[in-house]
Amino acid sequence: MYLNIHSQYSLRYGTMSIGKLVDEAIARGINQMVLTDINNSTGIMQFIRKCREKGVKPIGGIEFRKDNRLLYIGIARSKEGMRQLNEFLSYHNLEQKELPDEAPYLSEAYFVYPFGYKVELKKNHFWGIRYDQLHTLYGQDLKELRPKLLALQPVVFAERIEYRLHEYLRGIDLNSLLTMVAPEDKCRKPIIS
Repeated sequence: MYLNIHSQYSLRYGTMSIGKLVDEAIARGINQMVLTDINNSTGIMQFIRKCREKGVKPIGGIEFRKDNRLLYIGIARSKEGMRQLNEFLSYHNLEQKELPDEAPYLSEAYFVYPFGYKVELKKNHFWGIRYDQLHTLYGQDLKELRPKLLALQPVVFAERIEYRLHEYLRGIDLNSLLTMVAPEDKCRKPIIS
């Protein structure tokens, strides 16, 4: 299951169309995934239709970012959860308030924080750990931590050329030369050949 995928609706970040995301997931044996475009849910209805058409379980969500920094990922448990996530984001947009560093408790949504984020987890809140962070678990007592850990592997591109497009989009967003875009402002280089 992919918990964190970005379509072209993640403006100046994502590169793939909804259709390509679904097709790429199917080619890799994925049968359910969460669309979590950055600070919006514009593509959710198209995503749901395309997934159902192809036999993939669609799950809605939103990745919440502030100043290009990942705060948390909201994942809807139901239609009500998607409404809660949208209302939370809309409130902050309409009132021109910054997103809080800590996610609220929403009864029909889960939140995933990047592993290592300094916050006390609430019910329905989890840590998303990336493969390159697994070494930090060595020597820790995982008894209490294990139920709150999720594998976090963001999906933004499928090919090297899409990664290059992602880099260009990041440069445009930051109004910067490509060589000046910091590693934390873009996805990690792909491991694809």
